[in-house]
Amino acid sequence: MIDSYIYIIDDLVFFCTGLLLLYLFVMAIASHCKHIIYPKAQKEYGCAILVPEGSILPDMYKEEAYEFITYSNLHQTINSLDQERYALVLFLSNTACALSPQFLNKIYNAYDAGVQAIQLHTVVENRKGIRNRFRAIREEIKNSLCRAGNTQFGLSSNLLGTNMAIDLKWLQKNMKSSKTNIERKLFRQNIYIDYLPDVIVYCQSAPVCPYRKRIRKTTSYLLPSIFEGNWSFCNRIVQQLTPSPLTLCIFVSIWASLITVYNWTLSFGWWIALFGLLITYSLAIPDYLVEDKKKKKHSIWRRKHLNSELKKTPA
Repeated sequence: MIDSYIYIIDDLVFFCTGLLLLYLFVMAIASHCKHIIYPKAQKEYGCAILVPEGSILPDMYKEEAYEFITYSNLHQTINSLDQERYALVLFLSNTACALSPQFLNKIYNAYDAGVQAIQLHTVVENRKGIRNRFRAIREEIKNSLCRAGNTQFGLSSNLLGTNMAIDLKWLQKNMKSSKTNIERKLFRQNIYIDYLPDVIVYCQSAPVCPYRKRIRKTTSYLLPSIFEGNWSFCNRIVQQLTPSPLTLCIFVSIWASLITVYNWTLSFGWWIALFGLLITYSLAIPDYLVEDKKKKKHSIWRRKHLNSELKKTPA
């Protein structure tokens, strides 16, 4: 009797894990497809770039045609903006330290094509140490699976909560306070959110997402979004409920080990699933993070080789 229960639970968990693995693998493959290139905007739009007090960006880009506005109260600052002067509002992280070339022009191109909400590509610059490097990898996995992958299927990108551009009129109408969940309002109104991988905001550290996961609140929107045909919101809810890469890999590793001890003939599928997860997350990691690791190993090898040569050759 106990054996039959174990077999049923194992089959059920394996089925759910397999579906999740297939979903993540498809998103990882899709993230490598070429993103749409918008035609050049017919005109320039006013863009208010909001940065927290103490940001270094206004001093760095004094000679650029960027209109930086520092704020202490985000809600008051947004409501004080003139709609006749600004069409877009751009939120930048407090850790932002640099912007990619042609930054605003690419945002204008997407906005001119009718995109009201845009998530930009956040790249963590400080990758020294295991913890910082892991955070950089985690952010890029999210960019691949939850942003670039989504947009390839016509689904909205997830919002980070910062480093994003939004239409000012919509924002002033819908943002009731500084705690307003902008992402949820966009999804509920079925407004498309695009992701621009080539518009990069370089940050010293990974930004903190202001939208906390509330599973009970999130799942309450699942059935209504299905009945409404709001597939972007359904996809967002699924991704919110998906465990983090580290949590999922640890769970599958432990479960595979337990099944191996119980009955090793049942464990082959689990070890294949673990291998598939590692392949999937490897596909989601961009090349520059892998190249950094290779350069670091190469530089360590060069230092060791140089030290050995110096020991052999007298001064």
